[in-house]
Amino acid sequence: MAMTARQDQALHDLTTRGVLSAEQESAVRQALEDTGAPRRVADLVTELAAYVGGGLVLGGAALLLGLSWEDMSRLTRVAVLGAATVGLVVAALVVAGGSVRTVAGVRGRVVTTLFSLAVVTSAFTAGTAVSSREFVVGATTAFVVAVVAYVLVPTALAYLALAGAAIAAVVAWTTEFAGDTLLVVGVALFALGLIGALLSLVDVLRPVPLALAVGAATALFGAQQPLGDKAWVTYSLTAGLAVACFAVYLVVHSTVLLVAGVVATTIVVPEMVWDLTDGAVGGGVLLLVAGAVLLATSLVSTWLRRTR
Repeated sequence: MAMTARQDQALHDLTTRGVLSAEQESAVRQALEDTGAPRRVADLVTELAAYVGGGLVLGGAALLLGLSWEDMSRLTRVAVLGAATVGLVVAALVVAGGSVRTVAGVRGRVVTTLFSLAVVTSAFTAGTAVSSREFVVGATTAFVVAVVAYVLVPTALAYLALAGAAIAAVVAWTTEFAGDTLLVVGVALFALGLIGALLSLVDVLRPVPLALAVGAATALFGAQQPLGDKAWVTYSLTAGLAVACFAVYLVVHSTVLLVAGVVATTIVVPEMVWDLTDGAVGGGVLLLVAGAVLLATSLVSTWLRRTR
């Protein structure tokens, strides 16, 4: 059952006031969708046709460029990619009808899918149009387009496209101007993950559980990058992430934060044991340490859930 804009806002206000948690809000939305009227065959066919059509546009452009790339001029390449991008955006606007921001249900999913595909083609269009720093230009363009798409239709898929574009942009800028060092890239990704998680906590990025999970995963991935050269940075960032997740959980009560804290702790402690012993401990000992840490953090997690 598709919710109206007023119903959506009323439900979200309950979460803002603390009546419902983020998980409860998502559960209510899912329950309302599950109790709606059965979807018509025509709606299913329309949605499937839109997905397949968008994929064919993207695949056709890729195939055409792949077969004739060397024979095409730069202008022709940009024209083909640009036409694919424009086609996807126009199709999304046509499906949305009167207002993109209020579209929901089948049309909403189709619109956000087409916009997400346009994020990809816009990146290749911009990167092809320049003769240097193609990765930086393409990733930055994708990020800008993804932000616009997410603002227009803030769905889970639109958020994933935004997160992917943001990660690509951070990697592009750090490797281009700060050198291809794992330390710089790792710290930048760690900061990006924290920013994304923070924006989800203040309700800028939604759905909140997904944004929190992606933010924590990005931060953890970034923290692990300097492990070979600057192990102490990896340990500090990973341990700091675990502590932050447990601390914020006391206020937010999100299961995602508990899981992230447990995972970060389980990763960093065996790494530190291996490093402090210069690799003298065997695999069995590390497994024992990892198991003990996982059990301990699980007990702490259970205690936190009971005392919140």
